[in-house]
Amino acid sequence: MNPVIILGMHRSGTSAVARLVQNLGLDVGSNLLPAAGGNVHGHFEEAAFIRFHDALIARFFPSRAPFCEWLPLADAEVVYTEADRAEARSIWDAHRASGGKAWKDPRTSLFLDLWMEILPDARAIVCLRHPYQVHCSLLRRGEPFLHVDYGAAILGWTVYNQRILKAISTLPGDRFIVLDVESAFRNAGGLTESLGRFLGLPVAPEACEAIAPEDFHFENDFHGSLEAFEEFLPEAGAAYRQLTQFDFFAPVTLPAAGAPSSIRSAEARLIEFEETHGLRAKARKMLIRSVAVDRQRMLDLYRQAIRACEEKDRLIEDLSRLSEHLKARIAALGGPSANSTKNH
Repeated sequence: MNPVIILGMHRSGTSAVARLVQNLGLDVGSNLLPAAGGNVHGHFEEAAFIRFHDALIARFFPSRAPFCEWLPLADAEVVYTEADRAEARSIWDAHRASGGKAWKDPRTSLFLDLWMEILPDARAIVCLRHPYQVHCSLLRRGEPFLHVDYGAAILGWTVYNQRILKAISTLPGDRFIVLDVESAFRNAGGLTESLGRFLGLPVAPEACEAIAPEDFHFENDFHGSLEAFEEFLPEAGAAYRQLTQFDFFAPVTLPAAGAPSSIRSAEARLIEFEETHGLRAKARKMLIRSVAVDRQRMLDLYRQAIRACEEKDRLIEDLSRLSEHLKARIAALGGPSANSTKNH
């Protein structure tokens, strides 16, 4: 069985697709990240791949979103060493030895060229979601970097997907599949059948239960506005337009972008897009809710720190009591003869 790589920008349905791939019979790992509020069914991410990719991001991408180690704000030159290649092979070999046949980690998007080099028979499932929808999803999740740099998600989305485009442009068409999750998740049965054919796997009827449309925000209320997105953020819009041409479910060719906005920063251009298309009020509400999510997360961390300090104090008290007990025990065991010997 060929190795299978599930990738795409964060909040692009990669977890749901990984769950579907696992339902189709491909083990995605045993040491997986636990479920969380944003992924109630689990992240399906193997820890070893995350650690490897995080180290590469820290090394190659110095410009990153504030409070966020996984989101580069600008592309960079990435030159792999033989040590990088050897470590990647070792991680895959260990994963395969434990039964893994596939893995999912959005960070793989930044280094797909490396993995396709060392695993020349691998197949890639690229999960694609419109950059503004990803931005909104990260707002709902309460990512703190958006309070500092409102345009960071768009910049990061662009880096992730431009690097995906660069990597798949060198691959034969049977080595990858692009799924625009907006359309794919509306047809769970069709998605399951298509992935089964792409991977050469039989499809059990219950496999499609991995895709739960009710867990996914389709954002139907602003679909019409997304067609104009490229006018305001041309790099992100162009990457999305190019990737949709590979979309298995609904390949399209969008019109070329018009003249870019005169406003320079991504944050300002994003706000201009929202104001122009009547999305700013909704975005503000999501941002306010995001602040509340961040505040609760900060309170939870504060409580954890307090509990850790209290536990540390209890341990110090226990150690102190144990030390006093041992001193008394040593003195008792030494007895008068020990003191007499010491005096002599």
